[in-house]
Amino acid sequence: MKRKTKEENGKPTKSPKPKKRKSVVMEPIHINPKYLKDTYESEFKKGFEKSKRPFPHWQLRNFVENSDNSVEKVEEELQNFEDWQRKENDLYSLYQTNDLKSIDPTVHPAIFSFRQFLYTEVKEWLQKVSGVELTEQVDCNGSCYARTDSLLPHNDLIETRRFAFVYYLTAANWDSVVNGGDLQLFNHDKKLQPTTVATQFAPLRNSLILFEVSQTSWHRVAEMLSEEPRLSINGWFHSTRRIEPKKPAAESIKRFIPEKKFKLSNLINEEFLSKERQNEVQETFSDNSELNLSGFLTDSIHNEIYSELISNPSCFDTVGPVSKRHVARLNEEKTDDLETTNRLIKCLKSTNFAKLAAKLTGVTVSGAETSVKVSRVEHGTYWVLGDEDAEQSTTDGYCLDVHLFVQKTAWEDEAGGELIYIAEEETEELLRISPSPNAASVVFREPGVISFLKYANCKASDPFFLLTVSFYNVKVVDD
Repeated sequence: MKRKTKEENGKPTKSPKPKKRKSVVMEPIHINPKYLKDTYESEFKKGFEKSKRPFPHWQLRNFVENSDNSVEKVEEELQNFEDWQRKENDLYSLYQTNDLKSIDPTVHPAIFSFRQFLYTEVKEWLQKVSGVELTEQVDCNGSCYARTDSLLPHNDLIETRRFAFVYYLTAANWDSVVNGGDLQLFNHDKKLQPTTVATQFAPLRNSLILFEVSQTSWHRVAEMLSEEPRLSINGWFHSTRRIEPKKPAAESIKRFIPEKKFKLSNLINEEFLSKERQNEVQETFSDNSELNLSGFLTDSIHNEIYSELISNPSCFDTVGPVSKRHVARLNEEKTDDLETTNRLIKCLKSTNFAKLAAKLTGVTVSGAETSVKVSRVEHGTYWVLGDEDAEQSTTDGYCLDVHLFVQKTAWEDEAGGELIYIAEEETEELLRISPSPNAASVVFREPGVISFLKYANCKASDPFFLLTVSFYNVKVVDD
């Protein structure tokens, strides 16, 4: 029966034609048959044995059966994907897509097919070979690491995650020595904290890395050293199991109340000791709650301290755990030969320096608990944040930080190593402080504001030294 036509002004009109839909060719993707053999199940379960250190993990080479070039098709679509987003914080820097669950099959049929492959065939296979019942939830997104990008040590332990996976779409001739980007798995200590690298895997094309998520599944992506893109699809399979992650203690830096006097004029630029200049600085600080003072130390003192510190690396101890920090801190028990450095440290611990900080900022620090730490910052240095740091910041109340930079040359803009302040549960930076020779950066921070040092990458040249004086629970007087 024909559809009747509508009439307009007594004349018949044609029915509107339905819009043409783009046809989608869905090419199926399958697991390499060698992993589907019954004998492989027992091979897979060996990964759960205690001898498989540092935690259960598997590398499956040539994971996708690629007779119809499906790997190349997924790679091409992912390379030309329009929604890459730059992601950068204390833990990582990379390009990433949103979860691929919303991928449009008419625009990206190969990626859609791969997502469906993960949701169905891979999930069912993983349940069978592992013996672990998985839920319907599968998270997956695209990741791309470019030069200097990295992902610092972490264990992925969030809610119901059970198995993490990474499927690599990298160049067939990937060279880890030239490109970097290896996946590194860490040993752990009795407190379940990560220690040293136990094993590592190059991101080999068409290989799948799987590991069981737990309190000890510490891993990282080593820094990328070249422009060769490290392209992957990665995510998690979930089960009903939940493990509450252990919260590490905040770093313990010795605190004291300044009691001894020390003459400042031989160390600190006399410009900042004049009342007129102090009033100018305080007025600027009251408007911004932060400022940068160039040439804070006398040039000769700055240069002597740099010479002492750069010539005595054995005076520094590297502190961790690597999931929290990798930084060399000055051990004051090893500083007998650092004459000028010791003088400056005594100065920073004195009542005179506390009074100077108060005059420059208008913040009352008299009687406040104080700490002084000296860090050597070079390629590979970082510290990251956790809930314990936010809790400590709340306990510490209002604080005043004074950061002194001792360095020979200007720091490369893209080398990392910046101090970054953020507010608890916020992603927007409040302040970024770039290293600068003989500069003092002064910051007033509220409870819940925390700071980290961005990973210093392969563009870093000469090390610099960061001396940080913090005054805790300072008095705030309203105007």
